[in-house]
Amino acid sequence: MYIGPFYLDTKEIFLILAAILVGLAWYLGWSLYWFDKRVLLTIIILMLVTKGLLPAIHNEAFFLLAIVTIFLTLYLPIFQVVLFYFISFVLFRVLKVI
Repeated sequence: MYIGPFYLDTKEIFLILAAILVGLAWYLGWSLYWFDKRVLLTIIILMLVTKGLLPAIHNEAFFLLAIVTIFLTLYLPIFQVVLFYFISFVLFRVLKVI
């Protein structure tokens, strides 16, 4: 389904649902034991935007990048995680992995 420049598939529905649930947890003050809710919501929205703008992404490589990025939020500041995500994404695109 196209919504403007974005292409939403069933895989993006999971990211939208995750963003809604993390936003709801942040609003209601629920605790996510190891993760910072603000950082996690930021990463989910970045993933949703990049996945929505490029519909021809190979899901396996993108899934591995997403898992590594989410777990890096446990140890690194948000700036370094976002930098890692974008540099890895660009390198994956240049090397034709994604």
